[in-house]
Amino acid sequence: MVLLFAIGCILGHPLSGEASTLPPAQTNQLYQNPSPYLAMHGQDPVEWYLWSAAVLKKAQNENKPIFISSGYFSCHWCHVMQRENYHNVKTAAYLNRHFISVKIDRELNPELDKTLIEFAEKTTGQAGWPQHVILTPEGYPFASFIYLPNAVFNATLQRVVEIWNKQPGKIRTLAKQFVEPASHPHPFNVSRSMFLQQLLQQLLQQLERAKDDLSGGLKTNASKFPQAPLLQTALSIERLPHSIEEWLLFTLDQMQSQHLFDHINGGFYRYTVDPEWQTPHFEKMAYTNALLADLYLQAGQRFNRPDYLQTALTTLSYLQKHLYNPVTQLYQSSQSAIDAHSVEGGDYLWRKSRLQQALTKQEFSAIDQAWSLSKPAPYDRLGWHPTPLTAKNSLLWPTIRAKLQTNPSQIPIDSKSILGWNGLILSALSRAYAVLKDPIYLRQSNQLAKVLMHQIMQEHPPRALSVDGLDMGEANLQDYAFIYQGITHWQKLTQQTTYQTDMSQLEKTIIQRFYTKSGWQYQYAPLLPGQQGEWLMADNAIPSPTAIISCLEPQSVQFAGKALLGNPLSYATYLKTLDCIERR
Repeated sequence: MVLLFAIGCILGHPLSGEASTLPPAQTNQLYQNPSPYLAMHGQDPVEWYLWSAAVLKKAQNENKPIFISSGYFSCHWCHVMQRENYHNVKTAAYLNRHFISVKIDRELNPELDKTLIEFAEKTTGQAGWPQHVILTPEGYPFASFIYLPNAVFNATLQRVVEIWNKQPGKIRTLAKQFVEPASHPHPFNVSRSMFLQQLLQQLLQQLERAKDDLSGGLKTNASKFPQAPLLQTALSIERLPHSIEEWLLFTLDQMQSQHLFDHINGGFYRYTVDPEWQTPHFEKMAYTNALLADLYLQAGQRFNRPDYLQTALTTLSYLQKHLYNPVTQLYQSSQSAIDAHSVEGGDYLWRKSRLQQALTKQEFSAIDQAWSLSKPAPYDRLGWHPTPLTAKNSLLWPTIRAKLQTNPSQIPIDSKSILGWNGLILSALSRAYAVLKDPIYLRQSNQLAKVLMHQIMQEHPPRALSVDGLDMGEANLQDYAFIYQGITHWQKLTQQTTYQTDMSQLEKTIIQRFYTKSGWQYQYAPLLPGQQGEWLMADNAIPSPTAIISCLEPQSVQFAGKALLGNPLSYATYLKTLDCIERR
């Protein structure tokens, strides 16, 4: 796709200019949408459309390319993109004239976002949010880019329009060829037990080469993510090689003690922007904290580490205090990386002067030494990101921590409650009860299981609920898989027998709605021609949904054998899948 490279190389255009003030009465389809991310674009001068089959029809009638912008509320650069580009009247006018512009909340449309991200990675080697992909009117993607400053963004749009006007037929042909389905794979003819052993061996060998023994996690020169699915898989292996067990413990120590964790308010950030866990990207996701709470509970139990259990409890407390919505009885999706004044990290960083005002002289003296406040602040004018006091000053830490906590209502939040992510929280709450026998976790898990089963057993369950309890979007494979897993864990860990009949029906629904002759489909009724069935989906920040449910259709894994053995780190969750199939 040579066109894609050319589009990414344009650096200037006369449309660039300062953002213009919005007329307060100007609105588009996103105005007052229950999704906070979509609603914040409701007064952009861009004529945004919600994603639907009507968008494709409109694009074909007008013979215009479709411009799709995907992001989410907690994303810092999504806010910057809006401020620099979508609030610019000249830029908006150009988009309105030449494109059908669609804005999606990636958390509500993960199946479409997945298609866009995979296209971007394959064609440009670069993907992220905000993610932009341009499609032919028929729905075939042919160009992509992420955040761009205004001048480059305008230049890119002009180049796309120029190419589209000159060679629409060629673009259509190339784009269609790019998404044509691959040939049907052949079954991987090996016994299930041998397949399981091969995957385990390959996973351990690849992990041995990829693990970062100096900082924990996996080797990288850039951002570092927790890799929760991989760590959970490693923790589930009974006889780990000594070097990998040491690495696993070191990684858990680093993640809980360094700056991936918010030592004041509780909870894990999504990732750090450096490979040593020192500089967090300040957004906090419900799924990150659900998975890591579950991970630290398992690790605390396996290695007899009270500090791991405490990290898990602090994380669950964060979820309850900051993300729980009593109206829906579900947990909301995330807290933003930026504060109410659009400052990244503003709710989590402390200036020296503010610390002096908040603390006693003794308390300030303790952190002055521990945090090296006499040196330049790591975050310039914003100051320091706190870490706990140790040794002789450790007794002061609980009081200091309490004084520095930010009121949860002050932190911008994405208020929608995503069903599937709540399934991950259910697993963590259920394990908390199993490990600690605290009845509060039994009550919380019982209530969450009840709400999730009620929602997912509807004929047309939603993807999420709004802050007021309104349905949002359409439940997809991820929601079904994570809720199925969550209820299964809840039944096992709390010794419940409720919902046995419903679970049998849920298994049948999953297969009927999402399993096809070409593999698992993410969405019940995909809209784009490029959205086809897949035999397996990779882990990323969250476990692969197909790994969770493939035990229901064991033959599906046979068509994924070579891919699993070729890159086991990306499919680590499948080790449990194969074990499940072996036990059937």
